[in-house]
Formats: sequence, C-alpha cells, structure tokens
Amino acid sequence: MANRSSSKVRRFVRRAIAIQLSLIVTLCSFRAIARAESTEAATFTAVGTPHEIKGAPGIYEWSYQATVGKTPFDKIGLHRTVKGPNPPAHPDAVVLYLPGTNMNGEVALEDPRYSFQLYLANKGVDVWAMDYRTHFIPPEIAEKDLGELAGWTNDVFESDIDAAAKFVRAQTGRDKIFVAGFSRGVEFSYLYAAMHPERVAGIIALDGLIPREPMRKVAAPADHYADDVGGAHLTYDKRKVLMQMVIDNPDQAAPIPKYKTARENLEHVVYGAGGFFGTKGGLANPQGGFSDAVVLAKLLIAYDRYWPSVQDGENPFTPALLGSLKTSKIPVIAFASTNFGSYWPSMVEGAAKSTGAPDPSYRKFDGWGHLDVLAGNKSEAEVFAPTFEWIKQHQK
Repeated sequence: MANRSSSKVRRFVRRAIAIQLSLIVTLCSFRAIARAESTEAATFTAVGTPHEIKGAPGIYEWSYQATVGKTPFDKIGLHRTVKGPNPPAHPDAVVLYLPGTNMNGEVALEDPRYSFQLYLANKGVDVWAMDYRTHFIPPEIAEKDLGELAGWTNDVFESDIDAAAKFVRAQTGRDKIFVAGFSRGVEFSYLYAAMHPERVAGIIALDGLIPREPMRKVAAPADHYADDVGGAHLTYDKRKVLMQMVIDNPDQAAPIPKYKTARENLEHVVYGAGGFFGTKGGLANPQGGFSDAVVLAKLLIAYDRYWPSVQDGENPFTPALLGSLKTSKIPVIAFASTNFGSYWPSMVEGAAKSTGAPDPSYRKFDGWGHLDVLAGNKSEAEVFAPTFEWIKQHQK
C-alpha cells in the first residue's frame, strides 16, 4: 500500500515538473516571438526635416520613427545629433543614448554645457538618442485606459533598443557602438550589452546601475498599468504649470504662497522629492549650488507622463545574463551621485565592474543629486568632458 502511494506521488511530481517545464518553454517561446516581431517590424522612417539646434549653432538634429506593434502607442523613435548639416559617412565614434524613466530622446536643453547629446555632438561624436514607447502616449489619456502597458516589460523595451541599435549600426556602418544611459537607461544599457556583447564598444553609465531586486517590493494592483510622473499633490497639470512659470520668469510669484518665487518653489520640490530619491537633494541639489532651477525646469517639462508599472516589479538580470556580462570585457565609465543614499554609489561602482573589464572608470560626486549628473552646473567639466576623452581612448 505504501509502495503504491509512493508511486502515485512520484508520478504526480513528474507530471507537475513536466507541466512546469512546458509552461516555461511556452513562455520563452512567446517572449522570443514577441522580440522577433518587434525587432523585425521596426522599419525606421525619417520624420520632419533636419534642423539646426537654436542654442547650439552648427549642431543638427534628424528624427526617425518606427512602428513596433499594433496599438497607436507601439512606436519608438530616434534623434540623431551631429556637427554639420550632413551626417558623417564614416563616423569615428557612435553613441546610442538611452534616457531615464519618463524621459525621451528629444533635445530638451539646447545648451551643450547641460546637454550630454549636444556636448558630444559638438566634439564630433555621432549621437543617437531613443524615444521609448512611452513617448507616444498622449498625456490626456487616463491611466485606466492604458491596459496594454501591462505587457511593456523590460524584455519588450530591450527588444525595442535592439531594433534601434540595428538601425543605428546600419546607418553608421559601425559593427560596435557605445551605449550610454542615464538612470534607468543605464539598466537598459547593461541589459542590452548582456544580450549583445559583440555589438557594444563601451558602456557610459550616468548615475545608474544593475538592480539586485525589483524596485517595487509589493506588487502593484492588477488594474494599475502605469505610473504618473505627477504626484498626489503636484499633479501632472500643476507640475507642468510650475515648470513653465520657472522657464518664463523664475522670479515671478510662486504658485504656492509659502515660497517667494517660482524658482524657490521648484528648488524645494526637487530638493525634497523624497521617496525613491532617498535623502534631501536626492533628485537634484540646486540649494547646494549643483544645479539651476531654470535648467531643471526645461529638462523636467519635457518628461513623458506615463511609465509602465510592470517594470518596477521585475529584475531582468538572470544569472545567465550576468554571466554574459562578466565575460564580455566591455569597457565602462560610470558616474555616481551621493544624495540617493549611502548604498547608491557602491552599487553604481559594482555595476561598472560587472563586465569584467580590467580597469573600469568610476567617479563619485559628493553632495550631487541625480539630475545634477546629467544637467548640473558641473556636468560639462566633471561628466561630459571625461566621457569624451574616454570615448577617444576606446574607439576603434
């Protein structure tokens, strides 16, 4: 009797394992199909006409878009910035820049002192910046009507990046390109490099890292598809009004009476952002002199409204992908702010060492906030210039 029961248990376990393996294979097949469809369907076409950047004479921008799905939001874009009215036929160095959460590839800051894209373009680098699918969601749409974002996983976004990189490589004739990212864009840069190490000349990590665990530890409600860049108090509309006021006249009366000016109002908002941004000044530290409110307003007003909440519940870095990175020997240059919290710089540095390259470059900036790395008062001298010198050392 005992032997019969034991035999039934073994058969049940084998059947359960077989079902589980079947589900895993099916899921992997679906993911592979989705990636293939996204990558193969991404035919980029030019949008608008090339134009000179007003605040950066001699720098021109080209824009492209591709459809990667069936809904109106399933699009991605690229913005190419180069020096001169004609793109180089054989550029010495090509950079694909992946923006952070809620950001896009459009040139938000037209001053090369604060713009990673324009600074490098002015130095002769062929710079491409990406628009994620989130850029094509009209801000007036309600979050409850964005059910398709439940499927906008990290894996889907990586397939979009792969499609964009293929187009960039084809247009420039470069087998290997530099991949740069800011914030979440750094995570995407490492993810792309882990999946396609043979296509990456180097990784430029602007205050970002490889996550050790999902950002959202408690699962989001099933009907919560997207996170809004606006908050409960500073809603999307109020946020936009404040940014525009700072841009138009930073010294005008603040919308919130306890602050004297619109500039002061925004400085307190970014300095005290809290939440994910850790300590005071985690998002930006204009009060410490590391950034300017007007520059920040021009950057923040260009943000896209929604981001798929599903991604914060994932960690796409499997042991196999981490292993792929470790053997890649891809050169890395990384920069870290400290105001996120004591753990942040060490994680940025740890990610920089993840490729197994013999001498990754790493710099830590005490007192800096997150945005101060990308668009701060010292970004040109402390971030952009060293990056350009590093690119020259590693370009082939």
